[in-house]
Amino acid sequence: MKFNLLLKEKLSLQTALIAFILLSSQTLSFAQNRIYAHAQSSGVFGVACLGCRVDNPENAVGDNEDNYSTMVLGTVLLGGIQQTLIFPDLRSDTRLVVGIGTDNIPLSVQLLSGVTLETMNGGSSNNDRRTIDVSLLKLGATPNRGTIEFKPAKPYDGIRIGLSGGVLSLGGGFRIYYAYQDPLNSLMAHSQYGQITLDGNIPVDGAEVTLINTSGKEVFRSILRSNTFDSKQSEGVYIMTLKTKEGKMYSRKIMIK
Repeated sequence: MKFNLLLKEKLSLQTALIAFILLSSQTLSFAQNRIYAHAQSSGVFGVACLGCRVDNPENAVGDNEDNYSTMVLGTVLLGGIQQTLIFPDLRSDTRLVVGIGTDNIPLSVQLLSGVTLETMNGGSSNNDRRTIDVSLLKLGATPNRGTIEFKPAKPYDGIRIGLSGGVLSLGGGFRIYYAYQDPLNSLMAHSQYGQITLDGNIPVDGAEVTLINTSGKEVFRSILRSNTFDSKQSEGVYIMTLKTKEGKMYSRKIMIK
């Protein structure tokens, strides 16, 4: 009896560990699709912005979402400060996400009235400068952190953030934590009677699909000719990976039933 209980506890622990690994793998996969800014430039613009500066500008580069640069306004007469975060490649059809915050002031559209954004293409503006409104600002778990999110209309490889006054000039500074491009292509899938149907907007014709079981063993590999295929696998949880003809990789967890 004691042996059976220990065996059940061990199996339960193994099951929980496998589930955690699968969930972690899926989360990592989606995080890897994000393309973070890898370089930056910053400085003062206009005629006069005395005491204006950007502290720790390199902290806004890369995938550490807790480091930040700080825009600090001094005496603004005719000008302001700006930071441009630069991505590795020119892209379109992405969601652009910029992590922002303050040291202790709750974020609001009114607070950010002096902040502008414009996308860049090879160092030139796309002429799409905008101020922050309720459709762009997404508040986070704490009132002084959030994101600016939108889909640029033109191809871009950089985002320029400017600060030229408003309530933020009264103290504390404006923080930029990170910026990333989030590809809008998504991999969706569902299963019925062992068959898997792929949805979403990823081209699947000629793509290679693989399935990995909970033991970490590859159990299926095939080249797709349509968005539906017979997995030939028993019911259970698998990690499915799709490699398109262009070499792009997508992964997600799927329950075969």
